[in-house]
Amino acid sequence: MKNILMRIIGQLFHIRIPTRLACMITLLQIKAARALLDWKQDDLAKAAGLSLPSINNLERGLYSPRPETLEAIRKAFEDSRIEFLKNNGVAIREADYGVRTFSGQNFIADLDQDILSVLQKPEDELLAISWDEKKWIGYAGVSNPVYLEARKQRGWGERFIIPETACFLTSPVSSYRTLPEGRIPPMAMEIYGDRYALIEWDDMRVTIIQSGLIADSHRIMFNNMWEEARPISEKQLERIELYCRDEERI
Repeated sequence: MKNILMRIIGQLFHIRIPTRLACMITLLQIKAARALLDWKQDDLAKAAGLSLPSINNLERGLYSPRPETLEAIRKAFEDSRIEFLKNNGVAIREADYGVRTFSGQNFIADLDQDILSVLQKPEDELLAISWDEKKWIGYAGVSNPVYLEARKQRGWGERFIIPETACFLTSPVSSYRTLPEGRIPPMAMEIYGDRYALIEWDDMRVTIIQSGLIADSHRIMFNNMWEEARPISEKQLERIELYCRDEERI
């Protein structure tokens, strides 16, 4: 009841109520948080704007810290992605997603390099929704043979969803399924590891969003589309040009 009353007072008069009244962090959490960040006591002191003796004495339990001191320590940890949980729990909060953009003549070569840095083993997989597979060859230049060789050596999986009207493939036929042309946007999208990439052909630009949550969300949507899509038929295959070796035509 006291904490609720203090919060109401703080909201009415714009007073910042010390964190201790809402959720006090413990010495165990402070030590655990330092360990997660691989911080020394001096690192925490600098981040929190406190003296090293204050941190040392606090962790030794030699004095009872003021609410302002605990709040400064909490802020220092939370600014470094530490999350304080119930029952003395501590965790590292997932970083905010990162965004990178490649543009210009080498935008696909730059994307290929990023893909190669992520896909390392047979358990890995590249998922893609592609409007026009032939554009990959036109823009990839010399990087495409490097990509193909890495794929052969590392053996990661690939699955592609393309329009029913597609007439060019860059990977084995078994990697593809098709949907009606109106279901595929006039760009390309790729999912690999914790990354989601948007390829804009006309602007020669690729935007890569690095976030496990976002990548997994689009992975679920892709898998739903994959279940709905159809394998390439023999009739479709008659008009399709393959950019791959004969042994990959399966």
